[in-house]
Amino acid sequence: MKYLWLVHLPLLVLLGYLYWRNRSMKQRQDALVQGLKGLHYWRINLARPSFYKSWLRIMPFEAKGVLIDDGETLRIKGFWLKGHRPFESSIDKASASVQWLGNRHLRAGNLYWAELNTPRGALLFCADTGMYALPSREALSDIFRSAFPDYALDEQQTTDFALEKNPRSISMVAAFFALFLFSLIDTFVISRFELTDAQLLNMLVSPLLPLGAAAGAGVLLLSCYLFMNRGGVPARESMVVGTFVALAALGAALPAAKRVDQWLADGPTQAYAYRVTSATRLEPVDPSLGLPRMYFPRAREYWDQFPPGSDYQIPFLRGPLGLWQLDHAAFDPPLIAFYEKR
Repeated sequence: MKYLWLVHLPLLVLLGYLYWRNRSMKQRQDALVQGLKGLHYWRINLARPSFYKSWLRIMPFEAKGVLIDDGETLRIKGFWLKGHRPFESSIDKASASVQWLGNRHLRAGNLYWAELNTPRGALLFCADTGMYALPSREALSDIFRSAFPDYALDEQQTTDFALEKNPRSISMVAAFFALFLFSLIDTFVISRFELTDAQLLNMLVSPLLPLGAAAGAGVLLLSCYLFMNRGGVPARESMVVGTFVALAALGAALPAAKRVDQWLADGPTQAYAYRVTSATRLEPVDPSLGLPRMYFPRAREYWDQFPPGSDYQIPFLRGPLGLWQLDHAAFDPPLIAFYEKR
């Protein structure tokens, strides 16, 4: 824990740099806007196609500027982030070629993009909505309606995406609820088998299990993202829904493993000898079996009737996955009878 600052310090430095850089860019953009009184313009972010396709970048754009409507022509004025070099380009509206790209990919930075052919080559732009990415689609569609009125916008470009209208997003949402309900119902309603606290703690302490779970969740998240994104679901929605599905799968992994272990077990529940070592604590008589230690802090009155050194039989189901599952159907009746008498 004492070396945690080695992780936090670079993150703080990066956040501070991004904040300073964004503030500096906005100030330069504000200076551009000061000379546009009486003109129709929009604040935009820009990127070249090669930059947009690259993954090795911190920010989703490489320039800030303004798109100015001069009537028959469009002007783009701005400056590149690297070196703050200014640039300006004019495009004839009649011959302008523009294409809506949207935000289908993560590299879009959660912003809606369009591609415009200029005399200096293709240039990508999106509406500058500051730190808020949600109004990006709406702001870009407003630019298209005004600057490119002949471009026919479809429903996806003029309305927000709805999860319930895409079959792939519907299937992923259904998978999330199925996994979530399975983990809850099987754990707390249906199953009479429970893993002990000691066994759960050993799983969490072991480095292999968390790493394997994280790797599996990452693969599942990527698979869900690609499945939805290739089916027309925007990048933001694909990532969010995929994250929920991956988290639900993590929650359902242990109940599913218990079920598999129960189905594959060679025999029924067996009773194993434990020795009472102190109030509420029991140790396996035969430690070579790998049985977990037992601790029952909420049933002290029941265990007080067994003096230290006495033996007690505890029922477990053991399958090929190596899980020791406490069988409450066989374990609970004596405790219930004891407390009913009290």
